[in-house]
Amino acid sequence: MNKFKELSRRAHDRWARGLSRRVFLSLPVILAATRARAAGPIEVGTVSRLVGTPSIMRGGRNLPAVRGMMLREGDKVITGSGGRLEITSTEGTVIVVGEATTVVLTRFVAPSDAGPGTGLLDLIEGILRLQLPHSWNRFEVTTATAVASVRSTEWMIEGSAARSSVFVAKGRVEVENRARTAAVLLDPGFGTDVPAGGLPGTPKRWGQARIDEDLVRTRIP
Repeated sequence: MNKFKELSRRAHDRWARGLSRRVFLSLPVILAATRARAAGPIEVGTVSRLVGTPSIMRGGRNLPAVRGMMLREGDKVITGSGGRLEITSTEGTVIVVGEATTVVLTRFVAPSDAGPGTGLLDLIEGILRLQLPHSWNRFEVTTATAVASVRSTEWMIEGSAARSSVFVAKGRVEVENRARTAAVLLDPGFGTDVPAGGLPGTPKRWGQARIDEDLVRTRIP
């Protein structure tokens, strides 16, 4: 009987040690999951200015945009006719959503002490004006016909099903066709057009009239 008790005790000790080890090894996973749940939705920035009646599609709900509203990763911004909206992030990035524009804030991890950020906006239609004061690892805007990639710059991009146009005020922007089979690099003052099913056009210096036309569509008084 004593021998049986000793064997039972040893078996229980081995089981307890194994259980403790499994719990210890799973703690990082449990803690990581807990932190992710506690962090909640990733914030992109606040609505700093707006005109008209822009709205935000979030989780199947259509919310009226208001000044000071925090926008999140995954939000769809819709400005409508005559509407414009400015988003300002904590690290200084400014995104102006022009009139008659629909854009999805697909991914946004801002640059920080931990390293350069990554961003992705899906421009369904309309026009954006962007200022990225800090260096990003990758910041992209996709349209129906093109993909524009930057690190830090000031630029504008317009997109529709038929054509995309990109113009650079400061810095440099790489523009590819949607299939990513060809690319051009834009310097300040230059722009390009990408037709549906076509390749990025040769960079050309834009005239002031065309620049002003796009600035008017993204200007917020």
